[in-house]
Amino acid sequence: MGWLSDLIDTIAGVSPTDWTIFDQLPDPGFGITGKALAPDQCYVEMYVESLRLEKARRFATNFHGVIYSFASLAKEGANRAEIASVTKPQKLANLDSDNLDRVITVSKRIMVTTPWRGNPFGLQLGLFSVKADNLLSPLIDFVTKISDKAGISAVTKLNPFIPLVTQGLDLIAGQKNDTEIELAVDTDLALDASRLCALIAKPKGEIKLGDLTVDPQDRKLLHRGKPLDAAYCVFSIRYSEQNPEWGQIPALQEAYADFTKAVGSGKHQDAEEALAAFNRQLVISPDLIAKDKQVLIAKARQQLKDAFPGGGQAAAPAALKNFEGRKFSDLKLYG
Repeated sequence: MGWLSDLIDTIAGVSPTDWTIFDQLPDPGFGITGKALAPDQCYVEMYVESLRLEKARRFATNFHGVIYSFASLAKEGANRAEIASVTKPQKLANLDSDNLDRVITVSKRIMVTTPWRGNPFGLQLGLFSVKADNLLSPLIDFVTKISDKAGISAVTKLNPFIPLVTQGLDLIAGQKNDTEIELAVDTDLALDASRLCALIAKPKGEIKLGDLTVDPQDRKLLHRGKPLDAAYCVFSIRYSEQNPEWGQIPALQEAYADFTKAVGSGKHQDAEEALAAFNRQLVISPDLIAKDKQVLIAKARQQLKDAFPGGGQAAAPAALKNFEGRKFSDLKLYG
């Protein structure tokens, strides 16, 4: 089970078999499930839809709900993409015991949009209740910020951040009197389509998949038509045709900046070489699927043609003016 299993034992000494994952919940009309995941033809992202807490009722003071996720996916090249996230959604901040008997609708993305390269989808997902006090609250905020620092190019640059995220959670878990593990799972999923899932604090076999539905109004989990009386987390693994953060990929921003600078020099040869370097960065980028790479290559090539009409060696003055201040996101991948 790895790091998450060790952390569970640190906090509570309980076995993850006390929790059950259902990875094929029926879609109540959200339009999430059933979209085919074809390698290198789409992106995937993960959302927490709703959750219910239980164990935090032992805290006499307010508490935070903290969501930890770690995804391991195939990527171009030998190594797998590793994407870690720790988040404390606003709706999970400074809750009190009165919140424990109601469902909290989050519908928050917890994994950046990532190219789908094929199975398996490795997933660790944990939900923690942490006592709100002067010691742990700033630590949670710090770990959350470190998680966010991974930024958009998570596939390529996240690895250095993972130890910081896990070490921060180790520190939080070390405060046993102030931390409860509500739910956790460490598993590999074989995905052929987008899906709606639930992690439930019930032993395997106690609840049947056919008895579970998701309320279309507030996304709460229902058992035989009634709200489930247990801690749970409803989450989705979604299909996406687009990467909304494509324009913020650092390596491509830098390569495109070099290209626009070369065009600004007015020298065709320099611009050609810079365009070739930009194209190489696109080809090897693990953050985009093939069709998006081809669109960006074509758009940048067209910009070069516009700057040097007729293939001339000197740039057109009007074209140079248009390049002033231009950013990578100005290529407008999706429109």
